[in-house]
Amino acid sequence: MRQAVRLQQVYETYRDRADFHWVYIREAHAIDGPRPSRTVQIKQPTTDEEREAVATNCAEAIDLRIPLLIDDIEDTVMKAYDAWPDRLFIINSDGRISYRGGRGPGGFNVAEMERALQGILE
Repeated sequence: MRQAVRLQQVYETYRDRADFHWVYIREAHAIDGPRPSRTVQIKQPTTDEEREAVATNCAEAIDLRIPLLIDDIEDTVMKAYDAWPDRLFIINSDGRISYRGGRGPGGFNVAEMERALQGILE
């Protein structure tokens, strides 16, 4: 949860100089998945509509107001970016990856991403 708060702060700081999007991918802690959460009681969505509902509820629950995009049920974005279970990216204006954070949760480092963003913006 702290990382979400920090990510929101980075968005608020830099949103006038960079485009931000949060992409909701496959649910990492679904109760019917390999790593169920004790606190998250969500079944893995099986349709785009179900994923959209879960993503919207998640964004509201953690108060993340970064513009939300939702991966399709075939996990196209997740697979293309090797983003499971979560990962931070900076895509430059040429459409190339300028920063690829480590896999979450251990590699989900908002401070590191912010330093990379500062370097790109300078």
